[in-house]
Amino acid sequence: MAYIEISINLLSPVILSSDVPDNNLTETFDYIPASALIGLFATKYIFQNNLEDAHNDRKFYKWFLKGDLVFTNAYITMKDEYDEIDMLPTPLCIKKQKKGERILNILLNTEDEQTVFISPYAYIRGSSIKTYEPAKKINFHHMRDRLKGHTKDETMFNYEALMPGQIFKGKIYGDSINLKEFKETFGENIIGRLGKSKNTEYGEVEIALSEIINKDVDELISEDIEEKDYILLTFISPCILLNENGFPDPSLSNLERYLENVLDKGLFEIENCIIKTSFIENYVSIWKMKRPIETAIAAGSTVKLILKDNLPFESIKSSLEKIIKEGIGERRNEGFGRVKLNMATAEEYNKKTIKSKQNKPTSKIPQEAKKIFKNIIQNMLKEEFEGKAYEDALEFIQLPSNSLLGKLGLILSKCNNEEEFKEAIDELKSKAKNQLEDCKNKTKRCNLYEHMKKFKTTEIIVDSIYKDASKEDYLKLAKISDYNMEEEKELLIQLWKMYFSALFRHMRQIKKASDMGVI
Repeated sequence: MAYIEISINLLSPVILSSDVPDNNLTETFDYIPASALIGLFATKYIFQNNLEDAHNDRKFYKWFLKGDLVFTNAYITMKDEYDEIDMLPTPLCIKKQKKGERILNILLNTEDEQTVFISPYAYIRGSSIKTYEPAKKINFHHMRDRLKGHTKDETMFNYEALMPGQIFKGKIYGDSINLKEFKETFGENIIGRLGKSKNTEYGEVEIALSEIINKDVDELISEDIEEKDYILLTFISPCILLNENGFPDPSLSNLERYLENVLDKGLFEIENCIIKTSFIENYVSIWKMKRPIETAIAAGSTVKLILKDNLPFESIKSSLEKIIKEGIGERRNEGFGRVKLNMATAEEYNKKTIKSKQNKPTSKIPQEAKKIFKNIIQNMLKEEFEGKAYEDALEFIQLPSNSLLGKLGLILSKCNNEEEFKEAIDELKSKAKNQLEDCKNKTKRCNLYEHMKKFKTTEIIVDSIYKDASKEDYLKLAKISDYNMEEEKELLIQLWKMYFSALFRHMRQIKKASDMGVI
């Protein structure tokens, strides 16, 4: 298997915008997507060769359209003493104790512990884990009126950007002939631009291409795979799967169908998994529009495969090599569907965190900046409560009728606070109350009626945010802007109404799908 290692040094802040429902904030990915690298090289190739119909050019077609070259996402590297360590998305099965410091692999460790997310990126060797997170900064700009051609009075928006000076690494896979031609075309060092606002002060990068590296795929299969009766398959990039009708479907059953095409049906079974989904959206310059959004299995998702008893390892070795080499799913030439086998096989880990240095301003934070921070925090909270409502809706069984759920939504919309709502549901007729009491939560010892009566917004904020390591940046924003979420009475009422409105809506959708026999 031949590849070129690609190293991207950020010479200026880089904005690789992700989809954020906030008009005042442009948030950035914390990695460099393969699609951005493809776009950079494709644009340079068109410019160098003065192409009008690039798709008719043999090399352009092979490298950027056909998929003879496979680009991967570029992830952050960290300096550890004298070495640079390449980080990868942290397997979602690795979690930290919610009220402790132990780090557990919840697919292998059967202890009943409440756990939280640890870090987006990690370097794992044996039972040792080092975590890291790319440095970002927020830049403020005056909002420009596009019709009048000048800035709006006191109106601001902000860009989140990856800090300059950081190095990200990825790979370009292909046969030696294509890789040699590619290197001869672009050279070893390239200055280019990536991301949003790249015609201004953002997006300048320096790219270095390594020599062609030839590595036997056999070397990438860890020695312990043959010794164990299971395989932990971790996605190190998002994975797009299509169902039989051609629509994105990141379900476990669909993943199993894809795996059966490689490993053969009956040779394995999925014992357990930790899977999250993410949304994929790209801008295609030749279309001058975005691709349709696709739902994918998120990077870090991990599946535990149990191999058939007494199955000779050699009989599946070639299949495992194919998965490592080619990946799983669709659009693999754009970096999707990359996997790593047995990336994390320890039951417990020792952690060493190296944080990037960030310069803090010495002056006081402007009031306008505090307002922006407040909006960012509030939008995060709204997303968190919306997501929790969806998760909680899935936990209830024997759902009330759609008419009752609709009535609850109407009552909610007319109430100004929680007490009014609780009094209103106490006045429901016994038939309606019985439906609420019969609707049980599968994991908590409560019914829907009790859930509505005992729900506390502040507890959700504490449990889901203050104790979640992934929300650390938001807590920093709250601290430096003197913003106490738990004392914002209007916000708490808004979040409470948003949660139950979403809960009733999702329950109606689940009920409708169930009645139609979809689930």
